[in-house]
Amino acid sequence: MASRVRLAFVLMLVVGPLASCTPDDRGRPLGAEPERRVEGIAPRPDLDKTAAIRAEVGQTIYVPAYSRVPTSDSARTFNLAVTLSVRNADQSRPIVVSSVRYLDADGHLVREFLARPLRLAPLASKDFFVKESDTSGGTSASFLVEWFAERPTTAPVVETVMIGTASSQGISFVSPGRVIAERDR
Repeated sequence: MASRVRLAFVLMLVVGPLASCTPDDRGRPLGAEPERRVEGIAPRPDLDKTAAIRAEVGQTIYVPAYSRVPTSDSARTFNLAVTLSVRNADQSRPIVVSSVRYLDADGHLVREFLARPLRLAPLASKDFFVKESDTSGGTSASFLVEWFAERPTTAPVVETVMIGTASSQGISFVSPGRVIAERDR
């Protein structure tokens, strides 16, 4: 009994802040483009939306996201809500997040979260949320995050937090991003 009370308390601490995020009622951050599905990923010009900003450094970061996980030998799956967190870890310089793309298990674009580049002040962060009921990414979805800065800066911390609850059971875990491309002038 005490373990159930402890689990309920932990879930309130974790789920409460997630429930207070500011996505619109379709699970997208405010101002995000509507959900669309296209085959493959179209190449993006380096500074298509940010021509006025000179990019000195930047990265493309791959971040695994699990929207469903099997929970038993019977192959029962557990749906998970996914929060992608992008955190500017530099104490004095801003970064620009130019793209946040959500991909399905086959690598196809499900959603572009940004309609325009997002400037993150020093030590600022931005979360992007995929509802527990949104299964468009399949079992093993992922995010591609592109960012750059005008001067050398500390790389951001980019990770996903997955959480799900059903009855008296809950599961949560974090998956870190991995740099797959560098931009360095």
